[in-house]
Amino acid sequence: MADMIQKDTVSLSINYQEKEVRGEYDPEKFTVRLNGQKDLEQRLKEFKAACDAHEKHARKRRRRCYYHIGLMAKVVMETTHDELRRLLEHGTYTFHVDMVAFKSEELSIILETLSIAISAHTNERELRIATGLAIEINGDCCRVGRLRNNCTTMLARGSVVTLTTNTAYRYAGFREIVYVINLGVYLKSVRLNDIILIGKEVRCRVVKTLKEALAVLIIDAGLLASYDFIELPRQCHSLAPEVYPDLFMDDLKMAVLLKANFVVLPKIRCKNFLRAVRMAINEEFDLKLIGCIDFEYVRTNMLDLLGIIKLLDYIWIPDMFNVNCCVYNYIMEDALPIAHCQKKPVIGTVPLERCNDLKRFELHEFLWKIDTIHMQKSPWCNKYPLIVKKLMPIKDYRVGVVQTQQQVKSILTSYQTIVNFIIRTIATIECQAIFVFTKCENASVALARTEIYCPVYMMMPLNEYDDETSIKCKFDLARALHLRRNTHPILYTADLNECNYSPIEFGVDYMRRKGCLEVGDFVVTLEVGKEDNENIVLGIGEDVCILRAFYVAPVFNCEKFKYGT
Repeated sequence: MADMIQKDTVSLSINYQEKEVRGEYDPEKFTVRLNGQKDLEQRLKEFKAACDAHEKHARKRRRRCYYHIGLMAKVVMETTHDELRRLLEHGTYTFHVDMVAFKSEELSIILETLSIAISAHTNERELRIATGLAIEINGDCCRVGRLRNNCTTMLARGSVVTLTTNTAYRYAGFREIVYVINLGVYLKSVRLNDIILIGKEVRCRVVKTLKEALAVLIIDAGLLASYDFIELPRQCHSLAPEVYPDLFMDDLKMAVLLKANFVVLPKIRCKNFLRAVRMAINEEFDLKLIGCIDFEYVRTNMLDLLGIIKLLDYIWIPDMFNVNCCVYNYIMEDALPIAHCQKKPVIGTVPLERCNDLKRFELHEFLWKIDTIHMQKSPWCNKYPLIVKKLMPIKDYRVGVVQTQQQVKSILTSYQTIVNFIIRTIATIECQAIFVFTKCENASVALARTEIYCPVYMMMPLNEYDDETSIKCKFDLARALHLRRNTHPILYTADLNECNYSPIEFGVDYMRRKGCLEVGDFVVTLEVGKEDNENIVLGIGEDVCILRAFYVAPVFNCEKFKYGT
């Protein structure tokens, strides 16, 4: 009997010990074992270090309030495959190629290199990317052809230079004779003793007129580079409207053959010519128009700036930091407010020669007003000054600035402005991201000009049942958003959405996996719908916004602490 009691006691103690062992690893229980004062102090020190690391990281993320700017890069013959790959990795999805400055075979090499780099980058990514190609045409401008060996030459005062229309000198001009594009159209309007400006330095007088050439006497000496612009007297108004198509139709057809998405028109002065280009694009071509306005000429002659901006899809300012005070004020006080009012994106060239040059311009007033930074290959170091830090620091994200009383009135009366005001208010309270699902381009780009200081992800699912028109619409919208402030289009296919999430849920989950979001982050989701032809998806006759705000929840119930030592 005693032996049986002893055996039962042993079995009970073993079971009790097993329960204790299981209880030690029970996830629902929290057990603290004290093995002396030293062990307790060590554990408290580790716990305090983990808390401090978490607080430091949280403060760092809260301070990291930025606004996002689109990137656009100019591609030349010297651009290598590795440079294009790095540009793509840093978010540059729009590329600018000057069709005037290259021969047809050189243009083919540039586009082939660009296509190979984009294909290689696409194969390495999970998401689809929509890259855009902007082709620069000549328009109604007169430009010098390529000089011999593509070298810059010095034109001395008192020398005579022949400006010819002979295409034999198109890619091999000399100091004594240079080819001028579109000169044949303007020859009838040029007279003796007219003053002609070549580039930024050379000033000359017409001393002889021929059927196919002009002889000019250099008055002010200066450097002459390939493809410098020439300013003729009466150039803006000397052409008849029936001649306009001859100047741009061939270039537009070539841009379509090169599968371009944007057309860049330089030195815009004549509104009638711009209207002809706009009508031709609307009627025959599926292209967006990027215009480079000659602000000095428009300001001096008091032309219709509003009418010119209305005819453009995008405005490009290539020399913002090299103009005089009057033109700078004209751009800042007249051109940019008109572009903002007309919802036209602004592309600005920042003269960066080294990567560190960004520190000189990152707090410049100009950068608060543009949507996209245009980059060029630096002649100083023969490299692209990659803007790795394309997230520009803001001045004070807690202060909302209202410039005029009319804006306050519009906030109180306009439904769309109220929604944007709510988003801006919520986004300033340490919001990490905004997720938007929409099929409406107008609703998408409405967020681009709002002063939001966190990334805005536009969710665009590519469904299996989408037709070619729907897919093309989404890719066109993605290309447009790449040139907008704040916005990041997310194009994804059904195979990535393994859990069959909704677009908003997929965006939150994907960005968390990429490290952009963490547990406890504050995000805003926005669903925008539009009235359909057959049925009403959301709203009647106008865009309706459904706004939700929430904190990112943990993936697992017992997620490990990330900042433990």
